[in-house]
Amino acid sequence: MIRREGHLIEMEETGIMAFPFVARFLVRLQPPDGWEADGQSNMGHTHNTYRLFSDTEGTRLEMTFDVHLTGPYRLFAPFARGFIVRKTSREWDDYVRAVQSGR
Repeated sequence: MIRREGHLIEMEETGIMAFPFVARFLVRLQPPDGWEADGQSNMGHTHNTYRLFSDTEGTRLEMTFDVHLTGPYRLFAPFARGFIVRKTSREWDDYVRAVQSGR
């Protein structure tokens, strides 16, 4: 986290989504059940929303990603959707397993 002012958080993320990236996000918390994140990176920009819902099995998280690749990364747009969905699902599945195991 770079800074936080009330319901606004600025953060930076690095990683690999087929290519290395460095992204800066502005996250707007929307208590009690959601948040939005706008990100800019060397690959493009995104607007993401996250909402928590009560479910018979616990709590469900609904995520939407509006990703716009720019520059040479636009060539990968047809493949990006599936890649992002798979990578995000894996990351959240790992998170759920860690929480359930008490780590």
